This record gives sequence, structure tokens and C-alpha cells, in this order.
Amino acid sequence: MTPRARRLLARVRAAAADGGEPFAFIISGGCCGGTNPVLCHRANIIDGFDVQLGEADGIAVYAHPDHARYLVTDRFVIDALDDVRSDTFSLEIAHGGRFVLRELPDSPRNSATPAVLSRTP
Repeated sequence: MTPRARRLLARVRAAAADGGEPFAFIISGGCCGGTNPVLCHRANIIDGFDVQLGEADGIAVYAHPDHARYLVTDRFVIDALDDVRSDTFSLEIAHGGRFVLRELPDSPRNSATPAVLSRTP
């Protein structure tokens, strides 16, 4: 995750500090949200169907099996946009931002490389 995405996630976590449900990201691949990560409650993930790609800042990242096939070969990082309007159901919208997925080029000079989504074994 980028620093901007971590700041947005911190705002969401602070608002949910009452020990609510754990979070998960789902890479939707839908018509409206594109391939933007949707922050949801872990209970929204379909066990045995959605594919876990890895995790970002301690939050599991999943995708629909059809999308997971091509996402697993890419290198990407979760970033955020500030003060955007969105019609998504993603939990961060109420906190003034929107998570987005950024593909990283395969370059050793890329300073964002350490923030790449960590893959699950």
C-alpha cells in the first residue's frame, strides 16, 4: 500500500475501533468500479470461491476466480485518491477517499516495489 492508502485505511480503522468485523479487499472487476479494490467486511467474501491473492497492511485481498487468473501475474499496489465522488459500496468512501489499484512496472528502480501486495504461499 502507498502511504496515502495507509492514511485512508487508518481513518477507516479508527472509525471502526469498536472491534467490529475484520476487513477484506475484493478486486471487483465490475463494470462501474473497474478493477479498483473494494474494502468490505470479511463476511462478504465467499469462502471456497473468491481467491486470496495476498494481503495489504494486514488485510486479505481477494478476487473473483476469473479475475484472479490475470491479477496473479501482475505486480500492483493499492493506492488512494482523496476527495473523490464514487458510487461504490467500498467502506472508505465515507472517509473522504477511494482505494485504487496501480500496476507497477517491472523495474528495480521503482521506489514503490516494497509496497507490492504480498502474495500468499
